[in-house]
Amino acid sequence: MRPGFLLAATIVALLAVAAIYTWTSRSGQAFLVRTGLTDRFLDDLTLHLDVALAERFLEMGLLGSDLRARRVLAGETEVREYRFQAPSHLTPTQCNLRITRAGLAAGALVVRAEENHRRGGEVVVWLGFGPHVTHRVVVQPAPPKPAPTTEPAPRIALIIDDLGHNMNATTRAVFDLGIPLTVAVLPDLPNSEAAFRLAAERGVPAILHLPMEPEGRLDPGRQPVTVGMGETEIEALLERHQTRYPTFIGVNNHMGSRATADRSTMRALASVLKRRDLFFIDSQTTPNSVGYEAARQCGLWTIRNDLFLDSETRSAETVALNLMELCDVARQTGLAVGIAHPRPYTVQALRALLPRLQAEGFEFVTLVVLRDGDAHDTARRS
Repeated sequence: MRPGFLLAATIVALLAVAAIYTWTSRSGQAFLVRTGLTDRFLDDLTLHLDVALAERFLEMGLLGSDLRARRVLAGETEVREYRFQAPSHLTPTQCNLRITRAGLAAGALVVRAEENHRRGGEVVVWLGFGPHVTHRVVVQPAPPKPAPTTEPAPRIALIIDDLGHNMNATTRAVFDLGIPLTVAVLPDLPNSEAAFRLAAERGVPAILHLPMEPEGRLDPGRQPVTVGMGETEIEALLERHQTRYPTFIGVNNHMGSRATADRSTMRALASVLKRRDLFFIDSQTTPNSVGYEAARQCGLWTIRNDLFLDSETRSAETVALNLMELCDVARQTGLAVGIAHPRPYTVQALRALLPRLQAEGFEFVTLVVLRDGDAHDTARRS
């Protein structure tokens, strides 16, 4: 049985316990005391509240590294304490409201809430069940924002790959993230045309997620670019795609670990793309790729992926950590390119962290902005 299923089953069971067992019911408390189950049920409810708080912390844009968790004594009672600085896009009072809602949704009571103005508005929230205090959450105010500098903001270009499979709520949520981004649509899928159409309606730049030959036996999809293809074959393939999907403005490789490592194939692809006024994004599915180099040699505008955010995980927390790693690249180099996919846990992580990152000064840009900016800089220097 998978751990995710076990966690889900545990949460469902705890929710049932919280619904059935009400601490404010004296008869219920008396029954539990008589049967000797009080401590066990309290432990279960405490765990349930931990899960609810962890989910809310992530929604607030907090990662494990932002939190200090420990057990502390409050009088004669040991409680779980979570201490953190309010993320830059939220005040301690706003954090208090979110924590309170999480506690109430988990069946807990807000025993006490304090705001200490002597400590800059630090908020302390006490949560528990009936007479039992189980948690203390301390929210410290964020440090003052540094004075504005003349340094350009670090930029992040986010690409959402693999659209075209469906048009479910997760796919549509990608278009509601509230940041400039680029989508990459696979061809020849049931919803490829619908994905391109929605991108055009929403003003989101779309590129073709071009199937290319991988190493091994993975299936890249219908009519991939394969090693040995010349310009004539690739030209015919791109003509078919552009006739069917006329709105895409560039191409990135889907799979392609074998094809992108072949210099002759990539030169042929770059030549065709240049004639069609399309750019190329090297997804970097292999460290041996020569796609970026071949495109530059051909005079084609091109850029490389720095990091896949969600290729080897099903955890929103891990996606969030990868996004923070991408931010580190942006801080160091001025620009970072990341690829993600329309998956529920990815959307959850992005929704949680994007307001925080924007408040911290990161600028999200589309590939069109990067391409046009580079063309402007080149013209200005010439």
